[in-house]
Amino acid sequence: MNPASPAPGANLTAEQRRLQSLHSYAVLDSPPEAGFDELTQLASEWLGTPIALVSLIDEERQWFKSRVGLDVDQTPRSQAFCSVAIERPTELMVVPDAQLDPRFRDNPLVTGEPRIRFYAGAPLLMPDGQALGTLCVIDRQARDFSEAQRQTLVRLARQVVAQLELRKQQTKLQLAVDRYQKLFDHTLDGVLQTRPGGDILSANPAACAMLGMSVEEMRLRGRDNVLDLNDPRLHTLLETRQREGQARGELRMRRADGALFEVEITSALYQGLDGQWLSSIVFRDITERQLWAARLQAQVDLLHKLSRHAPGVLCQFRMTSDGQFSMPFASEGVQTIYEVSPEEARADATRLSERMHPDDLPMLSETFMASARTLQPWHCEFRMLLPEQGLRWRQGDAQPERLEDGSIVWYGFITDITERKEAEAHTFRLAYFDALTGLPNRSLLRDRIEQALALARRNHQYGAVMFVDLDNFKQINDARGHSVGDDLLTEVAKRLQALLRAEDTVARIGGDEFVLLINELGHDVEASARGAMAVAEKVRAALDRPYLIDNFSYTSTGSLGISLFPKAGQQIDDLLREADTAMYRAKSAGRNRIAFFELSMQHEVEERLALEQELKEALATGQLRLHVQSQVDAQGREVAGELLVRWLHPVRGLVPPMRFIPLAEETGLILPLGEWVIEQACHTLARMRRQGLSQSLSVNVSSRQFRSEDFVPRVQAILQSTGAPAQQLVFEVTESLFIQDWDNSLRRIIELVKMGIRFSIDDFGTGYSSLSYLQRLPLFELKIDRSFVQDTPHDVNDTAIVQSILSMAQHLGLEVVAEGVENRAQADFLLASHCNRLQGYLFSQPQPLEDWLAHMGLRD
Repeated sequence: MNPASPAPGANLTAEQRRLQSLHSYAVLDSPPEAGFDELTQLASEWLGTPIALVSLIDEERQWFKSRVGLDVDQTPRSQAFCSVAIERPTELMVVPDAQLDPRFRDNPLVTGEPRIRFYAGAPLLMPDGQALGTLCVIDRQARDFSEAQRQTLVRLARQVVAQLELRKQQTKLQLAVDRYQKLFDHTLDGVLQTRPGGDILSANPAACAMLGMSVEEMRLRGRDNVLDLNDPRLHTLLETRQREGQARGELRMRRADGALFEVEITSALYQGLDGQWLSSIVFRDITERQLWAARLQAQVDLLHKLSRHAPGVLCQFRMTSDGQFSMPFASEGVQTIYEVSPEEARADATRLSERMHPDDLPMLSETFMASARTLQPWHCEFRMLLPEQGLRWRQGDAQPERLEDGSIVWYGFITDITERKEAEAHTFRLAYFDALTGLPNRSLLRDRIEQALALARRNHQYGAVMFVDLDNFKQINDARGHSVGDDLLTEVAKRLQALLRAEDTVARIGGDEFVLLINELGHDVEASARGAMAVAEKVRAALDRPYLIDNFSYTSTGSLGISLFPKAGQQIDDLLREADTAMYRAKSAGRNRIAFFELSMQHEVEERLALEQELKEALATGQLRLHVQSQVDAQGREVAGELLVRWLHPVRGLVPPMRFIPLAEETGLILPLGEWVIEQACHTLARMRRQGLSQSLSVNVSSRQFRSEDFVPRVQAILQSTGAPAQQLVFEVTESLFIQDWDNSLRRIIELVKMGIRFSIDDFGTGYSSLSYLQRLPLFELKIDRSFVQDTPHDVNDTAIVQSILSMAQHLGLEVVAEGVENRAQADFLLASHCNRLQGYLFSQPQPLEDWLAHMGLRD
């Protein structure tokens, strides 16, 4: 926007208001006008100056509306004396000698042409208080300016102001006349000017076109020949006009050819400049409008009949800019569709939303908002819960329109589609579900397997397909009849469904064959196989339970075949065929069995499950033994020991810890196993204290055991029941314990330390090593992992790591135990580096607990 013409409502500076006032006079760059030239001529003559100007100060220039004795019509504002003069709009500015005035002596108009010496300017102060410029006189000689001359210049300036005001009013008047003439000439309405007696004085082009005659013809015919005098409405209109001065109505008028046509007419009486009464007649041909009105009424009547008899509801929805919904219009069908009256729907739209099915409300809102954003047609199928009709399906279609106030209006139709939806649901059930059990059939199963394969490949997860065949169903079905067989199949379906998660699928693909689709078993194939086996065992156990049908008990076990997915290039048919093959392998093995398609996986899973069961028995029957490996100090004294679990299996022999400890972690057996070790350690420490032995015992505590909810209170209870000295008990934990759930881990360690238990970081340096947690934890010692010890002191890197750990521990005030010390060179290096204790085969191999105690001097 031009800074000189800011918006009318803006906060204007004084100069912006002055410029706005100047531009409102529309005088800049206009041609010379006698009224202004006469005033400048008088100023020059009466005041005896060679130059007189009407100067208007624009934004960057001064422009001369009238000038005497000067050739140029404008100068830069920066050189204008008048620009200075208007700064004090109520005062006359006189400069007797510009060469002596510091404000102007360097001005180009002084130093160059027209070589101003004398200047006097009277501001042109307008009625709105703005000074637009000056009436000024200029001389090339310095001179005085008398009081009389000053008054003369001021009076002439007032005349310039008056001339500007007159010019402004004349401009406005001319604009009004021009606008009226344009309206008169270009309006589509016919306009006649008449005398009350009937003479037509003038007519605009639209009137001539509608009546089919020229202005001269109308003047000859008169008003009575263009109006239908037989129209009974004419008399009433003329009476109203005579009484009230104006009137409006509908009449018939006559064209030049005599044809009558309907018009909407407005007529008024007014006095002309000579005081005579005149009348104006403005008319509009409404023949077409009446025709369309008749057609519209017919359409309205038709729509009214449709809205009453159509099998649905015609409606209008409106959503305001703040998201409020209403129904401005609803046909009578709303009573059937929503079970509310049209009046109730218009009065309170919440009555409608209250009848929507709650599960469909979010979807309805989302589709409406999407239509509002895009102005695309709204389409939605939704359910309603009606007081009388119950659950019903509805379909809505509507076209949106955005109104000027920002609201959205939809025009649409809502109808009942309950029968169609029920038919579709019935067709869908026939196509994709088993009629007897209601389970997915083969078609739906294939679709879900396809999705599961894609998801498994995308997420790098394993799943499984289980083929289940009932072992003796045919005998029951043949012997007891199809009714019993159907009931048994239905019960099997219920049992299988109860076992699975929502994201899994159980399908009946024919006869007594069922398929289970298990998703997201894990990222590791071995763990996924174990998970699938666990599910299969639950399925086998569920099927093995008796079936009570018509007060008779039946038994029908199941043979299960399992195939994992995804495999390279594996398709739906491949997966089903593999699971089917595995099922026949299970049936061939004696029925009521479980078989994997992958033979190696079958052996591994069965071996692992067997080992898990045997570990449970080992805990219960006392097959587990405790061994101790001593820790020695710098003097070679055995000052502590680490408790180690050994499993002596009656058949397998000695089972390595690396084989059963991870299994215990995974299955949760580590919880009872770990608690048993702590109990045995506490009983041992209590015996040792009674005979004055002060050696400490270290116990390995797994992360799973440490995080169990009752770990701290269980330890406290064991200490109290055994009377063990907590100061001699050391819990060894790994660094991984602190990676997750730091706050809870710290809290538990503090609670246990307060009981007197000491903590050691096992395998230090192999996991998440951080000075921050070492500084914050109340630790007792660090155990250097054997992987760092085995190559010292010959390996430079391992030697540097061990020395760094020892130095750090010393600064933190922590004890250090080195594991895996097997030769004298290692021991000498560690002792020379100030390691507190050593543990390894160089000093002692693990030995049974009782042997170790006897070696320590414990007497029974």
